[in-house]
Amino acid sequence: MRNKANFLEDISKVVKSEVLEEVDFVEDAAHTLNNDLDNVGEFTVLDTFTSTGKNESFYFSKQNRPATDNPNSEVEDWFYEGRMK
Repeated sequence: MRNKANFLEDISKVVKSEVLEEVDFVEDAAHTLNNDLDNVGEFTVLDTFTSTGKNESFYFSKQNRPATDNPNSEVEDWFYEGRMK
């Protein structure tokens, strides 16, 4: 996942603090996205866990990037695009 810092900043604005302490949202989002068979690229936190009282959705796009161990080849990765407001 790319743009993790932006994702964590956005998610911390809408998720209850006690949930933030217990859940690894980067891991949860990565797992959800890697099992996203229709490539929608949406990760939703249900209203039970948000401070806004509504479902909060975060959007990612799948793009190619240079491989870490070989910059001459590319790998697919999820890039954080932003939160639906």
